[in-house]
Amino acid sequence: MLEETEPITEYTIAVDVLGKPQEFKESKDASVRVEAHRLRKRLAEYYEQDGADHSIRIVIPPGQYTPRFVVYHPGAHDTIAPEPSAEDLAATSAPILEETSPLLSAPAVFEPSVPTVVLSPRRRPRHVTRMQLGVIGGLLVLVIALVMALPRPADPLDSFWRPVLSSPNPILVCFGNVEGGQRSRTRTTADESLTLLEFHGLPSEMMLVPDAITLSRFTGLLQSKGKRYRVASQSEATFADLQYGPAVLVGLANNDWTERLVGKLRFSVEHRVPGRLILRDSSNPPREDWAVDYSKPYVSLTRDYALVVRVLDPKTEQMVVTAAGLSVFGTLAAGEFLTNAEEFRKILAVAPKGWERRNFELVLSTDVIRGKSGHPNIVASHFW
Repeated sequence: MLEETEPITEYTIAVDVLGKPQEFKESKDASVRVEAHRLRKRLAEYYEQDGADHSIRIVIPPGQYTPRFVVYHPGAHDTIAPEPSAEDLAATSAPILEETSPLLSAPAVFEPSVPTVVLSPRRRPRHVTRMQLGVIGGLLVLVIALVMALPRPADPLDSFWRPVLSSPNPILVCFGNVEGGQRSRTRTTADESLTLLEFHGLPSEMMLVPDAITLSRFTGLLQSKGKRYRVASQSEATFADLQYGPAVLVGLANNDWTERLVGKLRFSVEHRVPGRLILRDSSNPPREDWAVDYSKPYVSLTRDYALVVRVLDPKTEQMVVTAAGLSVFGTLAAGEFLTNAEEFRKILAVAPKGWERRNFELVLSTDVIRGKSGHPNIVASHFW
């Protein structure tokens, strides 16, 4: 006689584990499929990172709900066993794994033990017994609890900001202004003789809209983390301000503090006459394609570049972050990169192990279409 158990189905999980009513309809309620998808995703993330060295793994194959325990052999070629016969199944309890399972390479698989029902050739049970349902429900709860207890892989964006947010002091968010973008200038300050209209027109009091959007991204992120901050233009900020706590610098050619910082790094900005800016790589000085020309119509600009830096400034002894575009379009893309978790995950393609604790520079590029910037992409990096 062949020993079998009723399969764990979407309906039985919904009714007996999640407490859904007996009238539960799989076609109208996807809660079981949603939870199973989340569970598979959490397992996959764990085994790709923190649990990569585990030889025994828990797997719930796509389209199924029975947990399986897998002996994982890293580096082995994927193999799929032939379809077993009824006699094979009677001789061994190792079922076949679906080819779509992303976690398995030449595995040995073991079904979790559950009470069995002996079947005669003339009669098959139509329903799972109460004992089986109890064991099934308990097993699923145990697997879910185990997965929820697994350490979550660190989010790259959180890892980036951790050294900055760990400071007890407020973070300075320093933005570039029109005055900072004037190459030949005398610093202007407000005095009591100015009219309100004249005060509003001072280059030191004006900033560009894309810089303002980038500024709002950073302040919104800091607020969501419960971190104190203060905002100042590059004209207002002092060296003492940068010594007091971490700083986020918005803008490059219009922010003197950013230029001061990156001037000592591998990637720096070089001003060319008339109005041509180049990101210069000290490891490849002849390269000049990371550039924008301010003398041409803005709609002719098709690509912009930006410097993203996170470094412990040796002069201030504080962490400094930059979102610094050759023009405002690059700054806007850099701001998105540093506040959008999905965009920032691109760093994993270039970052070495332990990058979270290092200083680094990234050169980003972004396509520009009629004054609108696209998504940021990493074109160069340096970690130390």
